[in-house]
Amino acid sequence: EIGRILREHGVGEDNPFSRTRLAAMACPALPTCGLALAESERALPGLLTQVEALLAELGIPQEEIIIRMTGCPNGCARPYTAELAFVGKAPNKYQIYVGGNQASTRLNRLYKDSVKGEDLIPELRALFSRYLQKRESGERFGDFCRRVCWPELPTPVTR
Repeated sequence: EIGRILREHGVGEDNPFSRTRLAAMACPALPTCGLALAESERALPGLLTQVEALLAELGIPQEEIIIRMTGCPNGCARPYTAELAFVGKAPNKYQIYVGGNQASTRLNRLYKDSVKGEDLIPELRALFSRYLQKRESGERFGDFCRRVCWPELPTPVTR
């Protein structure tokens, strides 16, 4: 009965969204939050469309990558546990974090600092290409980043 009502109103029963889009989250950021330094909630859908196109181009359209985006470092959308995160640093500039895990029990690490919005996809193209070349069988993106990318990053500052 529910299916019939949905069809009558033009609502599809099939899920039209990619696994990556379903796993994504953003904080409200600009203009809602006074702490925001960059866009996130309004920017993430367009960025996800580009990520989905990139994953399809690379031959992995069904890959699930947990992506989070925030407009400032406060972390309202839990970016620091995502496999891939964008944290607003200034208008149209983001930090890229990689290496969280699917269960959100591992903190990720800063991969790139102050990346312009228009440069995010080129950065991801290089990173996803490496993932395709060097990942182990069944390895998720965050686990790959921990294994391959983290050793190349500066040691995190601890206090």
